[in-house]
Amino acid sequence: MGIGTIGSTQSFWQQDQNYWNQQQSEDSSLSATNSVISAMSSAETSLGKGLASIANSTALKRVNTELTSDIQNILSGNSSAPTTTSPSSSSSDSAATPATATGTASLSVDTSLASLGILAGGSITISAGGNTTAYASTGSDTVGDLLTAINFQLPTNAAVKASLNSFGQLVVTARDDTDTVTIGGVYASNIGFAVGNQTFKPTQGSGSSTASASPTTSSSTTTSSTSSSGTSSKSTAAVSTVAQETASSAASLLSDSGVAGSVVDMLA
Repeated sequence: MGIGTIGSTQSFWQQDQNYWNQQQSEDSSLSATNSVISAMSSAETSLGKGLASIANSTALKRVNTELTSDIQNILSGNSSAPTTTSPSSSSSDSAATPATATGTASLSVDTSLASLGILAGGSITISAGGNTTAYASTGSDTVGDLLTAINFQLPTNAAVKASLNSFGQLVVTARDDTDTVTIGGVYASNIGFAVGNQTFKPTQGSGSSTASASPTTSSSTTTSSTSSSGTSSKSTAAVSTVAQETASSAASLLSDSGVAGSVVDMLA
């Protein structure tokens, strides 16, 4: 029988020793983990402060550069601010829409012209842009054949394009937004273009509005006084302006705007 055992069972003393050994091991592991976390936190803080310092330094340099430029302009007698001119802009209220003729009959590309009452030799004309497409039925042709003839662009044909819309209505649209479309012929009404629905004009745009912004100039006026010798000198207004410019350093400007050091302060 061993010292730490009673029979085949560990003694209370041995169990106590094992517990404390385990606790010491866990404490060591936890301590190491805390050290790593602390090091990472310190590194993150240092990184944040460094980035904030770089950002503030860049902002200070930029403001100082602008201040130096303004002061030099004032000292050289050029106290006028840059002229700001908004570019003129033109916008069209609405564009012109080409003339579009829409029939009232319900058709399909397979519909025969004979079933619409158009006899062989029956004519339909489409005019636009000074040209006319004249179609004469063969007696066995279809609406699809009529569409092909209208869309076929010969130099003497009307400059239009034709199709059927979702309702099966014949739609003829001018290719030029200045042309008027006219549907005529003895059988024009058979395809949905009866009298009163035969001439279609383009919709002109409502015009364009032009907005032009005049140059805006901001300047400080420098008065002059004439001495008895007839020479002119700048008044104290310009001098005080320079003093005011000089008194406001880049750091104070950033501080006034609430920007300076805000990131650094948060992480410090």
